[in-house]
Amino acid sequence: MNKKSVLMTSRALRTLVLTSMALASLSACTQQKALLQTQSELSDANACIAKHQEQGQQLSQQQADILQQLQQVQQQLAAQQQAIEAKPQVIERVVTQAKCPPTPSTKSKKNQFKTQPMTDKQVVGLREQALIAGLNVVMQARISTGVANSVIDARNIQMFERNGEEWVRFTIYNPDTKEPHVLERKRLRFQTVQTSNPTPDRRPVVEIRFTIGKLSQRGEFVLKDRSTSEFPILIGRNLLRDVMLVDVSENYLAPLQRVEEAASSSSSAATKK
Repeated sequence: MNKKSVLMTSRALRTLVLTSMALASLSACTQQKALLQTQSELSDANACIAKHQEQGQQLSQQQADILQQLQQVQQQLAAQQQAIEAKPQVIERVVTQAKCPPTPSTKSKKNQFKTQPMTDKQVVGLREQALIAGLNVVMQARISTGVANSVIDARNIQMFERNGEEWVRFTIYNPDTKEPHVLERKRLRFQTVQTSNPTPDRRPVVEIRFTIGKLSQRGEFVLKDRSTSEFPILIGRNLLRDVMLVDVSENYLAPLQRVEEAASSSSSAATKK
């Protein structure tokens, strides 16, 4: 082989090597671009999945909020239904105008009361007098069909224990003489009342015997300081139900009948016979 043939062969080999290197470099560049594109697509896919997951969580939270609101509405409707069912009967009486003037009476207007309807229940107005049994204390009472539990003005409320049970010692003042009367009653339960304070107010509930009109009974009262109120006693639905009818157009429809007065009238009637 001569020198010229060797040179040609060397050039061909060099060209072949350079071509191979160029092809290898081009293939590596193509693979790198494909890898980068695949990584970008994976990143976009992950971001899309995360976005869908976040939207799914938001939808779940919205559904939970809607369910909670529906439950609150149902509870409010149930409470309103119970209040409507427990509300005592309110009567409205139509008084027909007499054709002739009534016969003049010597009694004072304050002692004149409307004729009671034919019922065994006590008819009361929005304002009545209540007698606390055993104390001979008469208090002004406000009749309220919108209040569930009755309340009485009590001061110096103290809790103590007697024979392993919780009792309450409190003071009731005579509105006329300001004379204090200390009473002790067994605590029946606590009535939780939401006030402007962060913590609810827990007030004791006791049983007290009282008289309104001809009706004398024991009833549950919430003890509370009502010294700033016009009415020391607030009569609610728990004492009105099944025993009283409320005439919202009048006041003092139930003249107070004291037990001792009823007993004396009975004895005098027996003596006359």
